[in-house]
Amino acid sequence: MRVSNAVGYGCFVVFLTPFCAVGIFAAFKALQAAFAAEWGDAGLFLIFALAFGGVGFALLAALIHGRKKQRELDRRQEEHPSEPWLWRSDWAAGRIEESSRRTMFAAWAFAGFWNLIAYPASIAAILQGYFEEGQRAALLALAFPLAGAGLLIWAIRATVRYRKFGISVFRMAGVPGVIGRKLEGVVLTNTQVRPDDGFHITLTCVNRITTGSGKSRSTKEMTLWQDERTLRHVGHVGGRATAIPVLFRLPPDARQTDNADPNNEVVWRLEARATVPGVDYDARFDVPVYRTPESDIPLPSEEEEALDSLVREYRQPPDSRIVVTQHVRRTEIYFAPARNPGAATGVTIFFLIWTAITVALPRLGAPIIFPIVFGLFDVLLFIAVFQLWLGSTRVVLTHGAARISHSPLARTRTISADDIDDVTLKIGMQAGNRPYYDIQIVRSDGKKLYAGRSIRDKREAEWLVERMKEALGL
Repeated sequence: MRVSNAVGYGCFVVFLTPFCAVGIFAAFKALQAAFAAEWGDAGLFLIFALAFGGVGFALLAALIHGRKKQRELDRRQEEHPSEPWLWRSDWAAGRIEESSRRTMFAAWAFAGFWNLIAYPASIAAILQGYFEEGQRAALLALAFPLAGAGLLIWAIRATVRYRKFGISVFRMAGVPGVIGRKLEGVVLTNTQVRPDDGFHITLTCVNRITTGSGKSRSTKEMTLWQDERTLRHVGHVGGRATAIPVLFRLPPDARQTDNADPNNEVVWRLEARATVPGVDYDARFDVPVYRTPESDIPLPSEEEEALDSLVREYRQPPDSRIVVTQHVRRTEIYFAPARNPGAATGVTIFFLIWTAITVALPRLGAPIIFPIVFGLFDVLLFIAVFQLWLGSTRVVLTHGAARISHSPLARTRTISADDIDDVTLKIGMQAGNRPYYDIQIVRSDGKKLYAGRSIRDKREAEWLVERMKEALGL
């Protein structure tokens, strides 16, 4: 492994050497042109020096820093072969910094490199008269400066956020977070944050999968588990910082942090967000969550009671689009249509774009197989849009049976309570990193029936499951 790393390091240095050499040569030529008062040539060579030299030397510095960190990682792995949460120094110390500073530097580096190439190229296209000659392809050059402007806005916002809030730190009460038990600690901000609607704390387990190679390489994230808290009352430390308590129960069947395969990683991410005037507060931390011998030891009764009370104390928000009606002998739950307008709008926009592409393919002379495949997927998108905007579900529960009706297709199923084994919750649709939850009624023969889909709030979904179990006498 070490020999392979050394060979890779040497190959990368060889690859970067021409960039550094071109950067140095261009800088020398820029100085020569400046001394000769040839300012046009000086500016052109300076752009080349910054673009090639910046990339070459920046990546070389990152390579040297990465090699140093790899050596430190190798040392820690040898010292703690069975305790991977001690391989990172911040995890071992239980003091994890969020990534606002790294994000700011990365945003400026990427925006600077992009604009150094995009704007000179567009100016050159204008000076050469490509737009005047009616070459439509030249209009594509204008998209690059527009994207560069967007990158600059991103970098500016990252800078404003960093200067406003500084670097937040998550101090863990115990390292690591133990599967089957809990993750506990406190997020300390660098300044006072006083949001009107409180802090939204989210813990997410993500499976990050990378496929393909080269230009076809893509990465997607699938949410395996997520939990969320809203804290309206937090403490302040020394009058200058805010202390946000963190406490999550970790499910016994969760997957632990795993980065052994860079193409198939499991990452646990803690996020603290708050809406405040100007740039919102948003801090993210990669946290260690592992299965240890403690995973088989149940929590003390008082801690178990404190965590379980979070579900019992939940109160359904008054603006919820899920209506629960309690009668003397039955409980009725109605899942109204269009209850997730944000997700429905996003899927609809994607459906319209996909439909436009599908219609355009035959006119562009694409082989017949492409319109067929795109068209079949378009049908699935239409069904999703139809369900998100118009689909509703009514569940009527008694101690004797459960009746589930889906509209507008008017499908109704009735299941005897004796045939129901459990009511469970699972992640269904996912929009970005936001999972939506489905409620399933599990029959004694193992078959499952949906009794409610696409519930945005996990707390509400868990509360609905408890109401269904109570109504069925489970």
